[in-house]
Amino acid sequence: MITWDFRVTLNRAATDKELDALFEAGLDDCSVSSLKDGRTYVMCDREAETLLDAIASVLIQIRTVPGLWATGVGHDDGVTLGDAARRHGGRTQASLRQLAAGQRGPGGFPKPLIEADHISLYSWAEISEWLRTKMGDDIAPANRDIVIADAAVKLACRARDAHRQAQVARIYEIAS
Repeated sequence: MITWDFRVTLNRAATDKELDALFEAGLDDCSVSSLKDGRTYVMCDREAETLLDAIASVLIQIRTVPGLWATGVGHDDGVTLGDAARRHGGRTQASLRQLAAGQRGPGGFPKPLIEADHISLYSWAEISEWLRTKMGDDIAPANRDIVIADAAVKLACRARDAHRQAQVARIYEIAS
């Protein structure tokens, strides 16, 4: 078995009673942290055959606590070129900047996900794949399963919101 490290974002802060229920549901290999801005994370070190198995087991255990659900799965994929250089360990920010600008290398460096206020945010999964395949760098591939899990959780949240809106519209229709 492999121990997978990831985080799950909750819809809100958990009460003390809910924290106990999460622990009793099997999240004894996770810790819950609430930030000042209201976001709450479940940080997990879960043993499983695959990352998706680990994430699915945590999501199922969270759903056993009424009123709590996952709103995202953390993967820390967004990076600046400086972040990417630190993760890589063998390239500098300047080297990555030259590759991104097409001044060095074979071209085709991944495009930024977001560009705002002179800051570009890239996908670490895309950069690491490009560096491995195009530049021959000895770098571990990023696990795309966590990106898939995050997208699935966000889609479920949107479906939940759409259902809630339909219920409110129906009540309004009946009351009118």
